[in-house]
Amino acid sequence: MSCQRFFSFTRPLRNAARIAWLQWVCLLLAHGLAHGQPLDVFTPRPAGVQSNARPPNALYLHNRHIATFRATLLGDSPAERVVLASEALAAVLRSAERPAVTHTATPDSARFELNGRTVFFLVAADLDTPRPDAALAATSQEVQIRLEKAVAEAAELDDHLRMASDLLLCLGATLLAGWLVRCILALRVRVARTVHALLHRPAQRGTGNLVALFSEHAHMACRLVTNAVTLLAVLLTLDTWIDFVLMQFAWTRPWGEQSADWMQGVLHHFANASAAAVPGLVIAGLIFVIARMVSRANAAFMHRVQSGDIQLAWLDAHSAMATRRLCDAGVWLFAVAMAYPYLPGAETEAFKALSVIAGLMLSLGASGAVQHAILGMGLMYSRSLSVGQRVRIGDNEGTVIALGMFTARLRTRSGEDVCLPYKLIFDLPIQHVTVLTDAATPARDPGQSP
Repeated sequence: MSCQRFFSFTRPLRNAARIAWLQWVCLLLAHGLAHGQPLDVFTPRPAGVQSNARPPNALYLHNRHIATFRATLLGDSPAERVVLASEALAAVLRSAERPAVTHTATPDSARFELNGRTVFFLVAADLDTPRPDAALAATSQEVQIRLEKAVAEAAELDDHLRMASDLLLCLGATLLAGWLVRCILALRVRVARTVHALLHRPAQRGTGNLVALFSEHAHMACRLVTNAVTLLAVLLTLDTWIDFVLMQFAWTRPWGEQSADWMQGVLHHFANASAAAVPGLVIAGLIFVIARMVSRANAAFMHRVQSGDIQLAWLDAHSAMATRRLCDAGVWLFAVAMAYPYLPGAETEAFKALSVIAGLMLSLGASGAVQHAILGMGLMYSRSLSVGQRVRIGDNEGTVIALGMFTARLRTRSGEDVCLPYKLIFDLPIQHVTVLTDAATPARDPGQSP
């Protein structure tokens, strides 16, 4: 048993060691490829080859973008200027261990030097800006910063001690990331057990509250939320680990910076969008709260009309329920129309297209239901049906005990409940039975109140 515990405890360490070994092999291969080729940035692909390769007029040094040439200078095209600059950089980096980067600015150009040797020029025509002359000085400073980083990274490729220390840091980060992922998964299991116990405790006590009635649905919803949060936490942990590992090595540091910038941009955009959506959500919530208040007031008023406490010339007790449903539908449709512009993403074309598709599907799928509802309201407004009446509809005879949105419910003499859709009722004659002629029929219907 102790051996099993030992192996289970050391399993993350062994997995981390395997990952570190794979990293070491990959970095050795990348290091060998980097030193097996000259220090020029890349070899342009033949013309006509479609790929996602770097543009031929962009100067790179060990995966780091330095500058982009757009102008022809002294008869050299932008691609030829890239080749000349790459050769000059390679020659200087082979002769010096850590060259100093300087640049000399003129009104229309900037000259970049390594240990006093010119490697390339940057002119105003290379800038893709409305006023290139005014932006040349700021762009030259940015190019110098990128060139200094690239030169420092080129020196790191020959420092084996630095690479060994970086590998140790990556091994430690891998162990830490594995431990964090394991803690997140363990925390998920603990939270799931706690939620499961809390959701099933009311059902065991028999309280009969809302949680007890919908405990299974609540349990499923909590499980989905817990899994989503766990997956997000694991992905963020792995992304942070990958960014840290890529940032440790000169060859992969530009990729790590791009990944970190992308994640920061996504989080920044998400935070800005969430903050910008708060006022609209507050307004939409207020609109729905007001609609809810109006709906409840309308329900209370129509209930008093139906019970006879309020008598109106234009509205009787039989049509109060149908009028209440019509008013509620109008109130909520108006609320949705008012709150629609304040919903997040309502101005985007995707949201509009989704709304159109949802409305089209709802209209096609609910056409029969809407027809039943309209026919039922017509029957109620015409006083053909009302609760408590004894009617005969086709082969069915009984007392009307409920008028729903789409069906009417009858209780027959035998005590059975029959639900009839309004479309069927509308196509059949409705006979109001007032006197029972059959002497064998009991004096009181089981479903009729005394």
